[in-house]
Amino acid sequence: MSDRARRYQLFDLLANLPPAQFEGLLFALNPPAGNVSASSAAQSYRVGELLQWAESPIGCGLAEVATAVRDMFGVEVPDFVPTEQPVSTTQKSEPSVKDAQPSEWKEHLGNGVYLEMLDVPAGRFWMGSPASEAERDADEEPVHSVTVPVLAMGKYPVTQAEWSEVVALPKINLDLNPFPSHFKGHRRPVEQVNWYEAVEFCDRLSRSTQRLYRLPSEAEWEYACRARTQTPFYFGETITTDQANYNGDYTYGTGVKGEYRQQTTDVGSFPANGFGLYDLHGNVWEWCQDVWHSDYQGAPADGSAWIIGGEQRARVQRGGSWSSLPRYCRSACRGWDTPDYRDHYLGFRVVCAPSRT
Repeated sequence: MSDRARRYQLFDLLANLPPAQFEGLLFALNPPAGNVSASSAAQSYRVGELLQWAESPIGCGLAEVATAVRDMFGVEVPDFVPTEQPVSTTQKSEPSVKDAQPSEWKEHLGNGVYLEMLDVPAGRFWMGSPASEAERDADEEPVHSVTVPVLAMGKYPVTQAEWSEVVALPKINLDLNPFPSHFKGHRRPVEQVNWYEAVEFCDRLSRSTQRLYRLPSEAEWEYACRARTQTPFYFGETITTDQANYNGDYTYGTGVKGEYRQQTTDVGSFPANGFGLYDLHGNVWEWCQDVWHSDYQGAPADGSAWIIGGEQRARVQRGGSWSSLPRYCRSACRGWDTPDYRDHYLGFRVVCAPSRT
């Protein structure tokens, strides 16, 4: 019997358990809150969620589910080989969809300045951090499955050269300072830009190019950052100042101290992740669309921005900055500020629909 056939057999068995027995199984397996819907949902739907959690990096594995069913109810269940166990959080997770490498394209902004974009393939990933991840925060839970559609994302944070070209376009809602950054350099990320100003940038760019540019959702940002990894950083379990620009006076995990540059660096100065994106760990925090929520209870599972409820006077930031401790540069780490806040460690990158021909 194939692995898929065994999984289908287990699914059918669980979907047809008496409701009281299924509740007893959930109690025994104890999946974290938010991974399996409440009892008001259809049992087949909840079985799918249970098996999805079991196969995840934080799950117990299908073999344990099958063993629990056999032991508790005395029924015949399929055997699962050890390779069905969940992927360790110290290893890269396999993509849910096998896609080609992302393609690159450029948007000409004028005066020889180009906004470099990458088509990021669609896929499913586990958003948040497991309890075993060092120096994590409670706002990174529960770990939950999110499916992200294909999108194009800026290869780098928006640079000062890109900012000044777009600022020269006609105003839509806000006046913009063409040279707001504290640390000057046309290849350095623009900073000292608040959330409203980042949105104005996207609106002007959209009108000029006839393409819908916007800030990424928090889920899109983490999916793109992880690039099919499940470790704290897309480099692995720790990080060094040869890999990113952060406060090297501090360490994470088994990492060592390094250089504290005390300023931004040119974008693309450090290794890219598996999707070909740069500067997602450190350099500047990056604004996202989302309203701040203190955890992921009720978060969207389709990759969209979470703009309902939460703290409407706050917007999400991701990625850490040149001044951040390494723990704040983790893929799962979340930050926030009021949308009118600006500082010299705070920038953004853009997303839009996938490339043209």
